[in-house]
Amino acid sequence: MSKATEQNDKLKRAIIISAVLHIILFAVLIWSSFDEHIETSAGGGGSAIDAVMVDPGAVVQQYNRQQDQQASARRAEEERKKLQQQQEEELQEKQAAEQARLKQLEKERLAAQEQQKQAEEAAKLAQQQQKQAEEAAQKAAADAKKKAEAEAAKAAADAKKKAEAEAAKAAAGREEESGSRGG
Repeated sequence: MSKATEQNDKLKRAIIISAVLHIILFAVLIWSSFDEHIETSAGGGGSAIDAVMVDPGAVVQQYNRQQDQQASARRAEEERKKLQQQQEEELQEKQAAEQARLKQLEKERLAAQEQQKQAEEAAKLAQQQQKQAEEAAQKAAADAKKKAEAEAAKAAADAKKKAEAEAAKAAAGREEESGSRGG
């Protein structure tokens, strides 16, 4: 039923267009007749009038062609917009993926930097501990050397005292012997 009303509407439009064109044609003809000099003599001295016939079928066909062209243009525009929207969505997805990838890379870089920092701190701490151990070893060696020197000096002093005591004892014993011999 809508098809029939659509055709009726198209037919009405065609008739209206035809009527308007006829009115324009008659107005042009009347206007041009004012400019012509009409000779009163009979015998065909007048000029021929060019008339334009408007075919309602041709008008309807032209209208239908225009409608088809407009519809195809609308479809092409919709397809173009759809394609553009699809491309924009793909671009947004690519950008989001790229941002996520960059964010992950930054995260990994920061983690590597933190790990390197910790490794440097551990190396520094190990170096300090090694230095402290070396200092402690040097101190222990120095203490041991001092202790050994002190013990050696003490032993030497003890040995000297002992030797002196024995020498004194021996000297006293000789004096006794010489005193008993002499006596």
